[in-house]
Amino acid sequence: MPDANKSISRSAALTILCSALLLFQIQPIASKAILAWFGGASSVWTTSMLFFQTILVGGYCYAHLLGRWDLKRQIKVHLFVVLSACLCLPLSFTSPEVSTAAKQPASTILILLLGAVGLPYFVLSTTGPLVQNWYALTQGSNTPYRLYSLSNAGSLTALLTYPFLIEVYLDVPTQSGVWSIGFLLFTASIGLLGWRCHKQGQIRDQNQTSPRGAIEAPPTYTRMAKWTGLAALASTILLAVTDQLTQDIAVTPFLWILPLSLYLLSFIIAFDNPRWYFRLSFTGMTSLGILFLSLFYIRETADEYLGFNLFQSIAENLLLYTVMLVTVFFMICMTCHGELFRLRPDKQHLTLYYLCIAMGGAAGGFFVTVFCPFIFSSYHEYHLGLIVTFALAGLILVRQILDKHGLIQLTVVIPCGLAFGIVVLSQWKMTQSDAVIKTRNFYGTLHVAPDPDKENILVLRHGRVAHGAQILDDSAALKPTTYYGAESGIGQVFKTLGNQADLDVTTVGLGVGTLCAYARRGDTFRFFEINPDVVALANSHFRFLSKASINAEVIVADGRMGIQTLPQHSTDLIILDAFSSDAIPVHLLTVEAFDLYLSRLREDGIICVHISNQHLDLVPVLAALANHNNLFLRTFNSIATVDTYDAQWAILTTNETFLTKLQSNTKLITPSNQTHLVPWTDQFSNLLQIIK
Repeated sequence: MPDANKSISRSAALTILCSALLLFQIQPIASKAILAWFGGASSVWTTSMLFFQTILVGGYCYAHLLGRWDLKRQIKVHLFVVLSACLCLPLSFTSPEVSTAAKQPASTILILLLGAVGLPYFVLSTTGPLVQNWYALTQGSNTPYRLYSLSNAGSLTALLTYPFLIEVYLDVPTQSGVWSIGFLLFTASIGLLGWRCHKQGQIRDQNQTSPRGAIEAPPTYTRMAKWTGLAALASTILLAVTDQLTQDIAVTPFLWILPLSLYLLSFIIAFDNPRWYFRLSFTGMTSLGILFLSLFYIRETADEYLGFNLFQSIAENLLLYTVMLVTVFFMICMTCHGELFRLRPDKQHLTLYYLCIAMGGAAGGFFVTVFCPFIFSSYHEYHLGLIVTFALAGLILVRQILDKHGLIQLTVVIPCGLAFGIVVLSQWKMTQSDAVIKTRNFYGTLHVAPDPDKENILVLRHGRVAHGAQILDDSAALKPTTYYGAESGIGQVFKTLGNQADLDVTTVGLGVGTLCAYARRGDTFRFFEINPDVVALANSHFRFLSKASINAEVIVADGRMGIQTLPQHSTDLIILDAFSSDAIPVHLLTVEAFDLYLSRLREDGIICVHISNQHLDLVPVLAALANHNNLFLRTFNSIATVDTYDAQWAILTTNETFLTKLQSNTKLITPSNQTHLVPWTDQFSNLLQIIK
């Protein structure tokens, strides 16, 4: 009997570990495989997360219902389902139709993922609760909860190895093939476990001489609501923090995986052993962390009070900003998951417990991905989540000292109350704006508002970053502004091309249509813009498109997919300006993307890239691409004026005559002493090397 128990324990651990590795490897694999089809938007990850969380609920529900049958029947039914999932291998992802992907991104992503990975992921999602239930039925008094910690350890390992190992050495098709082989190994592992549990279950039935222990009463609805609510809060903050990071930096697996890894790490710590969760310490640190973050959002006032620029220095340092966000996020997760473990039931009800956790995770995903875009015009769920979490942590702190001396109660209650007031006021301030109109959709948040520092100028902002502006005075309505002024890099390019008749210009990213100011009769201007709201606002609140000398063509599609529809060698100038907030569109700056651009450019054509960025230096990336394609690379920095901003543009071409002429009118910079980078590809990019 002891040997049989050990073999089952080892098999259960191996099966759960294998399942967890596959479960969390497929998430970045699938999300990266489809990312470029949806403009590299950060919402690709959150929508994918909603899909995976929803399937997880289905898997946990299946495990809960299956757990009502006897062990023999459970094993037979489940092995049939596992073998059915093997028919979906190997994994493959099919590109959607261009206009459908742009106009109905969320539903298209869900359908794509369902067809490609739905059944295999469903099978893997059932493994945790189902195997723990089999373990509980065959192992007597041994607790199965540490297997959940092992599952999360496997998940964390899968996530950490992806950006540093899998993504670096394997392309997406190879990743899918290796994953498919792993699924076959998992099938063998769970088959062996099922056979051993079936055999052990028969022995236990034959040797059962004493009555079973008392059955614990079913959990109350209040207790189940607490399980679901704590899981939903952690899930909401997870997706909201991911949005914050990817909107402001870049949409890459590393920034998807960082918060999710910390989320799983908190599960591992909390569920491994009760002694790891120090309730008073973690709730106190969570409260202080959220208070610090709230002061960051009112940093001008906070720094003035402190007498030095603490919070402003954090805002200007990408690394410090990221560390601050993820540290507070980890404390929030530890509080939520620590409380979740404290409320765990007896193992008789573990499948219901895990089902409630999964439902909470999916509810958080649904709230952020589906519900919030309908009720909020900005990412208010993050600020709302911080308020709710502070209230939870503060309430736990207060309840800890209710039986203490009155003076001790005052030293906790009064600071908590004052801090809560600061948190609410700070988060409320972050939701306010003077926008004329605000919109939010799959691709992010947009708002149109008067420039606070300059009269008679209307600005379009994506997130925190201006994406175009127009002077309201009719006499200057077609004057190029922001990053596109006459003295900017792109302005000088158009000036140098002034003698070329019937210029064909292809632009990725519309903004407010400012580049139409450079259009002349006979020219052809086309814009690929993936966000329908940008197109609507450019037409309704700005007049560059309507007042232009030509009728510019605006196509709602991802720029890279749109350029692919152009005839070979048909355009003179490709302009890449498709930033979302401060995030860079990585899929537009890869070897494969530039191969496409060069195939669509006419002989001696030009590529211009807008590379103004607060956090990332894109010159080394373009230098690597230029070297790979034997292109000349020049950069041009323009200084802000009354109605333009500091701007940095890069020009890539084989046209020496054009560059010589451009150089005679401007002070072009030839990048030198660049850190040698491997050119980015659709399978590999490294943001850490280009942080300013």
